[in-house]
Amino acid sequence: MKNKNSTIPSMLSALCKKAPSKTAMFLNNGNKISYEDMMWDVSMTSRALKEQGITKSSKVALFMDNSPQTVVSFLAITKMGAVAVLLRNDFSKEQIASILEEAGPDAVFVSENKMKYLPKIKDMAVLALDDNRVLSSVSRQVSNSITEVKEKDNAVILYGCQNGQIFRKEYTQEGFADMSSECKKSNTSGPVNTIIDAVKTFIAPVLNGVTVMTAI
Repeated sequence: MKNKNSTIPSMLSALCKKAPSKTAMFLNNGNKISYEDMMWDVSMTSRALKEQGITKSSKVALFMDNSPQTVVSFLAITKMGAVAVLLRNDFSKEQIASILEEAGPDAVFVSENKMKYLPKIKDMAVLALDDNRVLSSVSRQVSNSITEVKEKDNAVILYGCQNGQIFRKEYTQEGFADMSSECKKSNTSGPVNTIIDAVKTFIAPVLNGVTVMTAI
């Protein structure tokens, strides 16, 4: 059966209305984050992106790791209709440079210890993954218009590496929602060897109402 919530924003909205107090993320220090609290963080992150001129169809790169900040940043990017460009956190400096130069993102979320890995890309804002601080700003007109996110809008670009070769996989809002609806539980016991494994372990289950285990 086709998923009636066929965009990431519609899936989030349905979950928060149904069970706002349900635990979305369980941290390895014992703390919990509810869907309601997670959505507050998502809203704050979306605001930081809008202040950098990020709008629908803008590209925002994100270094993937198993942290609540990664989940929140991804949801903020895709909720506002921007395209999340996902990279593994363990990519080499050369791989990151190649991917970012090809993708040409308007902004990137990165841990400060990864700043040295970023190539200089014109008009790319840099935000700290842990708290949305602007590490490098750009001059860009800020648009306050709200545009509806639709099923066929591009939502996610995943970059991975197989046999030494970088590959790229794209999802529309509908395609990612469909993939997420198939993830019935969070698989935290097995290895996370690819960017797709990471998405299915750390992000997709949250969109399906499943509590995920994350680091601090």
